[in-house]
Amino acid sequence: MKKTIPVISLCLAFLSMSPSLYSLTGDEILAKTEEVLSGPRDYEGRLTMTLANYDGSGKEERALKVWFAGKEKRVIKFLSPSSMNGIGLLSLDADEMYLYLPAQNKIRRIEGGVKNDDFQGTDFSYNEMGSYDYREDYTAGVDAEDETTYTLILKIKPDADKPYDKVMMIVDKSTFIPQTIEFYKDDTLKKILSILEIKKTGSNIVPSRIKMENVEKKHYTEMIMTEMKFDQGLLEKNIFSKRFLKKKAQ
Repeated sequence: MKKTIPVISLCLAFLSMSPSLYSLTGDEILAKTEEVLSGPRDYEGRLTMTLANYDGSGKEERALKVWFAGKEKRVIKFLSPSSMNGIGLLSLDADEMYLYLPAQNKIRRIEGGVKNDDFQGTDFSYNEMGSYDYREDYTAGVDAEDETTYTLILKIKPDADKPYDKVMMIVDKSTFIPQTIEFYKDDTLKKILSILEIKKTGSNIVPSRIKMENVEKKHYTEMIMTEMKFDQGLLEKNIFSKRFLKKKAQ
């Protein structure tokens, strides 16, 4: 009489021989995502920012000029409305960030938890403006994979100081650019970041239309970037400095 091997035993044997159910690990995907998003040596551009409630009320338009280099260096300056003209943000790394208030002709350092506060009434925090650095504070695992996307679950590291303990990220396989990023605190959805459009120039790929939603407030901020210029030598021009932060943007 022939012995039969239960199907479940075959499945367990297959799984034990397979190093992973997915083509890449979560940390490998996240590393590639951050590499792509910080790929340009540097770039600058103009932002059109729209703020509104979900129902369309309270709509507000703003214009800004921005400069980026790598994952963390950035300068952001308001051009309009006139009441905000000249207000600027300088970020050198996650621990060193400055806000310039022209009405007071004063630069002040943004300390501690203030970095997680809303940036000038938008739905982005100071930390979230132009930053996609997650590996330092989160470990990533693959939750699902299909033909076109990876779904990652990011869990906060024990010593990390971030407002969200879990992040869910859906990443496009062809570009490694996130399509959506959901931010959770105690299993409650707080914010949703959507990258709606990207700009490809040569080997450079950058988000050109981004929307951040504050789920609790039922409010969103959408940013569209235009007039992008790449590899301008911004580091050599000393753009990422307090002196430049105080200069009026054109």
